[in-house]
Amino acid sequence: MVRIAGVQFVGNADKETNIRTAIRMVREAADRGARIICLPELFSTMYFCVETRREYFDWAEPIPGPTIDRMRDVARESGTVLIAPIFERAPDGRYFNSATVIGPDGHLIGKYRKSSIPLMDTAQSAEPRGNEKFYFTPGDLGFPTFATPFACIGLLICYDRHFPEAARVLGLGGAEIVFVPTATTGMTRYLWDLELRAHAVANVYYVCGVNKVGVDIGGSKRNHHGNSMIVSPRGEILAEASATKDDITVADVDLSALPKLRELWGYYRDRRPEMYGPVVDLPAGAVHPAGVPEPVPTRAAV
Repeated sequence: MVRIAGVQFVGNADKETNIRTAIRMVREAADRGARIICLPELFSTMYFCVETRREYFDWAEPIPGPTIDRMRDVARESGTVLIAPIFERAPDGRYFNSATVIGPDGHLIGKYRKSSIPLMDTAQSAEPRGNEKFYFTPGDLGFPTFATPFACIGLLICYDRHFPEAARVLGLGGAEIVFVPTATTGMTRYLWDLELRAHAVANVYYVCGVNKVGVDIGGSKRNHHGNSMIVSPRGEILAEASATKDDITVADVDLSALPKLRELWGYYRDRRPEMYGPVVDLPAGAVHPAGVPEPVPTRAAV
């Protein structure tokens, strides 16, 4: 058994306040026995993507950098694997929505960069959305898995969870637990547990979704719905956090059960890779391109 945790808290326009809150709550999760702890998307800042303001680029940091170095100290002190998502400034001047995996000895195991970057149509929603394309370059590191002392883990960041191809790649890479740091709102609340549970079942791994919660202090009126949760490979919700306040969701996960479940259900054994060409061959945006047969019309009723 491995105990894992997701930490959710209300964001703040003051970066230092967010970092101190995260450190305090990570220590609390570790005191409760968690060995792998995940923070929400862009944990050190509020969700700033609702506005397109160049001064927000000042919040970006290199990896490693000041914030990640502080989180490395916390991971080392607590003996935990820590997933810390931040606004990354790469050495070549590009900017990414990234998550760093830190080992229990404080070393950097690796990082993931958000792959799919959304541009939400605010006219179609009553709540503030986000123009992430203004800030972030699409990730260029693929969908790596990370061997930690406690489990093989994978990462998806927020919008990535809407793409089943990404979830499957992590399973093929040996992920036993997939963490999904997120900053999502009530408009997609109904998709939250549906997608996390579907990924867990279809790929036979544990999923830990970690959301921001509430309205950022000093930010927009965007209201994050919280409900961070841990889901079993059978689709069971093992633990779920509050919808309205700072919270830590904790659960024990039995990794030893995964090989038998994967053999029992056969989802990897019975894959047909030779049939899945259109998934990767067709360009983004294509749904019914030329050359793909249309469905056979149904017979008219007699």
